[in-house]
Formats: sequence, structure tokens, C-alpha cells
Amino acid sequence: MPEPLIEVRDQGAPPRLRRRLTAVLFAGVGVSRTGYIAAVTVTALVAKDMLGSATLAGLPGAVAVLGSAVGGTRLAALMDRHGRRQGMVLGYAFLVVGAITAAVATAVGSFLLLVTALAVFGFGSSADNLARYAAADVHPPERSGSAIAFVVWAGTIGSVLGPSLLAPSESLGRLLGIEELAGGYLLAAGTGAIACAVVALLLRPDPLTFADRGEPEITVAGRVRWSPTVRIAVSSLAVGQVVMVLIMAMTPIHVRDHGHGLATVGVIISAHTLGMFAVSPITGMVADRFGRLRVILAGQVVLAVSGLLAAVADEQATGMLTVALFLLGLGWNFSFVAGSALLTEGAAPARRVRLQGMGDAVVWTSGAIASLASGLLLAASNYAVLCLVGAALTVVPVLVMARHRMVPEPVG
Repeated sequence: MPEPLIEVRDQGAPPRLRRRLTAVLFAGVGVSRTGYIAAVTVTALVAKDMLGSATLAGLPGAVAVLGSAVGGTRLAALMDRHGRRQGMVLGYAFLVVGAITAAVATAVGSFLLLVTALAVFGFGSSADNLARYAAADVHPPERSGSAIAFVVWAGTIGSVLGPSLLAPSESLGRLLGIEELAGGYLLAAGTGAIACAVVALLLRPDPLTFADRGEPEITVAGRVRWSPTVRIAVSSLAVGQVVMVLIMAMTPIHVRDHGHGLATVGVIISAHTLGMFAVSPITGMVADRFGRLRVILAGQVVLAVSGLLAAVADEQATGMLTVALFLLGLGWNFSFVAGSALLTEGAAPARRVRLQGMGDAVVWTSGAIASLASGLLLAASNYAVLCLVGAALTVVPVLVMARHRMVPEPVG
């Protein structure tokens, strides 16, 4: 077993090394997300085809997100002991295994195997999620928002390439003589393997060796105390994830049920994921300059507007729905980048890594519930109601801020 990390620095890595390590993290996340987004896009379609109904079509996606919740805590604990690189390599290995198993499940038509595979796949995908905190490790605290945002920006690669590769991945499935939608999972397995190799070979020295580990944190009854700042951060992260998943997960089914093909689904999801990632560098700079709380509040407003637009969008002409899904991704981006930076600065240094994992566990568990609820809500009502529910949930972070009497920082 490798020795625990002992080197401690509190001002980030030297500039040249900082840029190289951040570039490695960017490359790993960018490659992995390409296949991940393609796999997530086809999952609800695969489940509905297997079951013949949308009622439980969100279950595999929910299990994948729940797997991310478990992976967030377990991989963060491993990282806390042995570094970011080991945790990320192990995560990507799980992602590859889960993706290959999901392809097999799709080929043989086994829903139980698909659900199991997505749990493993989700566990592995938490490596991507935790990579943003590895970037913050190598940067000074006042630049943490921009560092996190830059790695989140890597998702732009996946947002463009992932959905656009859906049609070629179908061809791959046909070429192999299996179910066409299985090709999306094979794509995810390939990109995950590349990301694993990139991180294993190039993420040296480990980013955590440059992080401030601080003094032991005050605990109550053996548990970490969550400060008001951390609670606001986690609530914004969780609500952003819930609203995004609730609406996005059922959009492919909604679009296909109204006569549109997989290519149209790909365009809409591409616009959505572009909103999730493309403006990340700007989001990070704004959060560093004007404060995390301001950006979090802006994110809730954008999420609410996106839900309202999606609810009233024309079911035949997909233009407004495409705009709504772009805004859905944008609102998520504001909440995710600013919330992650707020969590990092609000956590005591000695427990920061584990608290980041715990925060992600709350976020992905909430997302898993939203994924499952999305299918049930769509079956019980309709797509418009689902979108309105999502819009209403955006009030929660505002209430948490009010509860703790926290207001946006003054602009300096």
C-alpha cells in the first residue's frame, strides 16, 4: 500500500507546474465526458425500449447518479490518504467496466444487468466530478473558482462531441451485430480508458501535495460540523443538480414521443451540455471577482426561467425547447462552479477533501432521486408539469441563504 501524502503547501504549485497539472486534469475530464454524455443520453431510451414504458425509464440513470454519490465519498477518502491520482485512476477503471457491462446488458436486453452496470459506471464517473477539486489544490485560494471552472470547462468537449457521436455509435452497434444503442456505452468505455491512461501517466506530482491540509477540524459527536457557508454551497449544488436532472432526463423521451429522431435528440442535448460547460471560465472569473453568492443566485434565476420555457415550448418545433435546455445547462453551470468554490473555501483545510466528497454525495444522491422521480412524474402527469416542478425548486437555496442571514459579498 502506498505511503500517505505528507508534503504540505498552501499557496499552490509553481506557475509552470500548475499549468501542466491543470492541463492534464482538463484533458482527462474532456475525453471521459465525451463518452459519458453519449452514454447518459441513450440510457433513458435503452430503458424505455426494454420496459416498453417511461415509468421506470429513469431508474438506471438514478442508480448511476447514486453510484456517483457512493463513489464521491469512497474515492475522496482514498484521495485523502493516498492522493488525487490514485482515486481518479481507480474511478476511471470502474467507469470502463461499468460501460462495457452496460453495452452487454443492452445487447442481451437485460434490465437488471443494465441497472447493475450503471451503478458501477456512476461510481467511476465520480472521478471526473472530483477532478475539479484537484485543480483547486494546485492554485492559490483566491483563484480556486477559476481553477474549478477551467476543469468544468473541459465538459465542453463532451457537450459537442458526445451527442454528435450518437449516430456513429449506432453504426458501431450495427457493425458489431448488437443493439444499436449499445454503441453509446462502448464509446464511453473507450474514452474512459484513455482518460485513465492520461491521469495515471501524467498527473505527477500529485495535486494534493500542494494543498493546505491545515489543523484538525472541530467536530461534534464525532461528525464534521457543516458551517453556514458549506450548507449554502451544498444546497446550491444539490438543487442545481436536481432541477437539471429532473428536466433533462426525460427530454429525450419527450422529444422522441413527438416524432423526432435521435439526431434531433442529439442537437437538443448538445445545446444543453454546451450551456453546462462552455462559459465555465467566465463563470469562474466572475465568481472570484464578484463573489460566489451572487453567481449562485443568478444560477437559480436562470434555472427557473429554463423550466418555465421548457414547460410552454412547442412540442413539434423544437427551437424554444433547445433554448430552454441550453439555459438549463447554464443555470446548472452557475450553481455548480460557484457552489464548488464556496464549498472549498468554507471547509476547514484538514477535512476539506473528505467534505468535498460528502458534499458530492449529497448532490448526486439528490440527483438520483430526481432521475427516478422524473420518470414517475412524467408518467403520472406530463412534461410541462415536470418542468414547472423543477422551476419551483430553485427557491430552496434562497431560503437557505435567508435562514443563515447570508447576503452576496460586497463588490470590491
